Amino acid sequence: MAQPATMGVNRRERAAFVLVGALSALAITLRLLNASPVAVFGAAAIAVAGLAWLLGIATEEAGEAVGPRLSSLLNATFGNAAEVIIVVLAVREGLVDVAKASIIGSVIGNLLLVLGGSLLVSGLRHGRVAFDPRVAGVNATMVVFAAVTLALPTLVAALPATSAHEAHAVSLAVAVVMVLIYLAYLVATFQAPSEHGGLSTDPARWSIHTSVAVLCVTAAATGALSELLVSAIRPTIAATGVSPVFIGLIVVPVIGNVAEHLAAFRLARRGQLEFAVAISYNSALQVALAVSAVAVVAGTVFGAPLTLSFTPLEVALLAAAALLSALIALSGTANWIEGLQLLALYAVAAIAVWW
Repeated sequence: MAQPATMGVNRRERAAFVLVGALSALAITLRLLNASPVAVFGAAAIAVAGLAWLLGIATEEAGEAVGPRLSSLLNATFGNAAEVIIVVLAVREGLVDVAKASIIGSVIGNLLLVLGGSLLVSGLRHGRVAFDPRVAGVNATMVVFAAVTLALPTLVAALPATSAHEAHAVSLAVAVVMVLIYLAYLVATFQAPSEHGGLSTDPARWSIHTSVAVLCVTAAATGALSELLVSAIRPTIAATGVSPVFIGLIVVPVIGNVAEHLAAFRLARRGQLEFAVAISYNSALQVALAVSAVAVVAGTVFGAPLTLSFTPLEVALLAAAALLSALIALSGTANWIEGLQLLALYAVAAIAVWW
């Protein structure tokens, strides 16, 4: 007997809604009680991560309900919602270093942590798995392009004759180019639905009304909790001595990309490695080409000019992640050892940034 197209929210998901709601309430209560900023930051971070996970589930269900074309658009819009909100709020609070580090951190997180974890999970369960090198190759080329584009303003800003005004002007011009290329990439994605379809072959369990309702509620809650999280960053840095770059490069991307992490690992475990690879690349491209442009515009709007000028360590990590992930993508096959290499590089990056 055929299963119904929609089966509603299951018991595990209802429990997750309750848990995330309780964590959100805890973070708000701690803030109202003027608790330790570290406690507020920790509670808000866990709540935002939970909301990002729920947002990812709702996006996946909505995409499966409306078909592959709109699925691509929904994932492009909501996949990095938490990351976009946190970056914009960080710029508004004057935490420009945190915002810029989170852009690089999210890109390398998707290319090293998400992709590496997916390859590891897939390889341990299914051995060496083949995927379409044409699709992965296009994504890898786009990632290398994005890495070079992000690095060029850094080189321009490093020239002795470049003023702060000129560096900002270059960043604005590069942001425009990035947005145009990203829009072109989306057009190319819609023209190849068979290659960039939905995230799974399972039928949608939620109705479109349920999916949209959850999307709206979780997006609004993510905005509110992200503001609480960002407001606690500066006092947390003062209380713990943790580097703003570490928070931006490692902590914020892990929080904002929970949805991508879990979705990619789940698909890789099922043997759908090609979809898992697409998630990591698409999310990295969204951040590198779209979120970075949003950050530059936000800096202009809030009077906190943000230039796409990064530290040498950040540029080196970005280049290494883009190159290593591209080599794996172009091969057309992957095993757990390649995934372990990517994860090891991410661990080394975290250690280097911490110290």
